[in-house]
This record gives sequence, C-alpha cells and structure tokens, in this order.
Amino acid sequence: MSVALRAVVLESDDPVSLGGFWSAALCSTIGPGVEGVTIPFGEDEQSLLYIVERTRRVTGDENNETPLMHLTASHSLLEEADRLVELGAIIEEEKWVINSSLKVGWFGMADPEGNRFRLLSSDREIAEAERKLQSWS
Repeated sequence: MSVALRAVVLESDDPVSLGGFWSAALCSTIGPGVEGVTIPFGEDEQSLLYIVERTRRVTGDENNETPLMHLTASHSLLEEADRLVELGAIIEEEKWVINSSLKVGWFGMADPEGNRFRLLSSDREIAEAERKLQSWS
C-alpha cells in the first residue's frame, strides 16, 4: 500500500503573482482556483499546487522554519538553482553530500514571498555520483 500526493497548498498575499513564479518554476500552466490559482504538476499533471489568499497574518519566520516542499532538479542542480534565482527565488543554504565535486546535494531556497523549499540534485546526478563512489572503493 502507498499514498499519492495530489495537492500542495501555499498561502499568499498575492496568489496570481506567486502563481506566476511557480508556474514558470514547474514549467506548467496557471489556472483559476476557488480561492486563488492552481498549477498542475507531475508527469501526468494530475497533482495540483494551490496558491490561495493568505487567511492569517504571519509574524516573523514562524511558518518558514522547515521547507514545505522538496523539488528535484530535472537535469542539473546548479543549472536549475540558477534558473529559479532568475525567476525570483533566493538561495538561503547550500549543502553538498560528501563533497561538491560529486554535484550531489541540495539548496535551501525561498520563493518571492519567502515560502521555503528545498531543491535536490537530479536522479541522474545521484546515479553518476554513486558510480564515482563505487569506482573510488
């Protein structure tokens, strides 16, 4: 048995503007939602990112201590991080597994409204690092 992720919900002061960032980040379309916008994602685009009008005021970083989403780069962690920064994200933290030459790790990032997420190395980068590690032993 398993579960499938069908939706992620973010609250925003400006759902349309933040939806523009996330639709570009996910290379997807943006559509209307009941209280904001929706962005389909995933291979079959059956999962949805809902961005709705913020219902409560947040003071400080109380909702931003732990990343809400973990995203995987499709090709290269560094290239994808650069692309997201060009779209308006910021890099808050950088973590490399073992050493940076393996190109496996993650970036702690925030979208234009400060919603934190983690961008992880691509499956290809991980497989390549595993091959390198095996050759070193």
